[in-house]
Amino acid sequence: MDKLDPEKLTDNVNVTLDPLWEAFPELLWKEFPCPVCAAGLPILISKAKKPYCVCNDCGIQLFFRGKAGISRLRKLARDGILISSSGESASHGIALLNRLEQLKLQRRDLILKRPLIFPDSNVENAIDLVDAEIESVQGELAQLASLKRKESDK
Repeated sequence: MDKLDPEKLTDNVNVTLDPLWEAFPELLWKEFPCPVCAAGLPILISKAKKPYCVCNDCGIQLFFRGKAGISRLRKLARDGILISSSGESASHGIALLNRLEQLKLQRRDLILKRPLIFPDSNVENAIDLVDAEIESVQGELAQLASLKRKESDK
């Protein structure tokens, strides 16, 4: 197997990250939210020295492969975006919060793509769409919180 080479232009899925935790200390003791139940899954290292997670409740395994996937995981860990729920009742809210954080990062990236002089209508439209999605998710999160408050007041 090849070593992780940042100069290599292709996304090779057969790269290893050696030595074990030195390649990405930001993943140590971090959790990745399960895509099904939003429970916090500890990030582990496979025999091939790649990050992975297992959710025993849902019966799924997640393997992060290739430079792009591993880089995204590292960036999420560094930015503190990996948020997972601690109980089933908040799972949907936690998933919404994760979605909000991802949308905010996408918005920031789009703003950085704005041209300095002449506006690009495609970039502006994409920003508007992300803003609308952010508002929609925020509304859904507020609705869910309001519903839970009403249930707990009974």
